[in-house]
Amino acid sequence: MSVLLNKLHNRFAFLRRRIERKLAHDQKALDVFRACHLCNPDQIKQQPIDDTRFIILDTETTGFHAYSGDEVIDIAMIEMQGLEETGRSYQSYVNPQRSIPVESTDIHHLTDKDVRDAPVLLDILPDILGFIDNAVLVGHHINFDIRFINKTLQKYCHGQIQNPWIDTMLLFLEHRGQIGHYSLEEVARYCQVEITHRHSAEGDARATAAIFAHLVGKLVSKQDSVGRLVRSQYETRSKL
Repeated sequence: MSVLLNKLHNRFAFLRRRIERKLAHDQKALDVFRACHLCNPDQIKQQPIDDTRFIILDTETTGFHAYSGDEVIDIAMIEMQGLEETGRSYQSYVNPQRSIPVESTDIHHLTDKDVRDAPVLLDILPDILGFIDNAVLVGHHINFDIRFINKTLQKYCHGQIQNPWIDTMLLFLEHRGQIGHYSLEEVARYCQVEITHRHSAEGDARATAAIFAHLVGKLVSKQDSVGRLVRSQYETRSKL
C-alpha cells in the first residue's frame, strides 16, 4: 500500500509541475492554481469543529447550467469560527460577459446594468480563494456554487477547489431522518431563521450561516471532528 501511495504522490507531483510550467506565462493563473492546493482536506477533517474556519458561500447566476453557458453574477461569503460568525465577509457582483435572461432577473432582480462595471470572475478568483483559504465550505446545495467556481478554475488554470464541504440541505435531511429536496425557505422556516433579501448572495449566505449553526448544534458536539460532521450528511439516509 505504501508503495502505491508513493507512486500516486510522485505522479501527482509530476502533473502539478507540468501544469505549473504550462501556466508560467500567466502569473495570475499560476497563483490561482497554487491557491487551489493550499489546503489539506485530510488534516482539516481531523480538526474539532470549534477550532475550524467555515466559509458560508452563496452565488447568484444567469441560470442553472454551469457547463452550458451560465455564469456567476453575485457571490458572497461569510466567515465563521466554529459556529460563531466572526464579522468578516466578502461580496462582489460579477460581470458574466453575457446577458442575464429575464427569467433569471425575475428571481434575483439583477440586470445587465447592475453587473456591467463589475469584475469578471477570473479577476477576483485570487480574492475568493484567499478568503476561503483552508476553511470548510458551507452552503445550501453547495455543489451548485462550487460547480460554477470550478468551471472557471478548470478552464483557466487546470485546478479545482479542494476544501471539504457541508450542504445544509443534507444536514436538514439528516436531522429529520428523511429523504427529499427542500428549499432554503423551507429549511429556514423549520429552523426559525429569517431570510433578509432572499435571492441576493449575501442575504442567502447569512441565512445559511444561521441554519448551519442551528443544525450542527442538533447533530454533533463542537468537540467532534469536521470529518464526523462531513459523514453525518449521509448516515441516516444510507440506512433508509
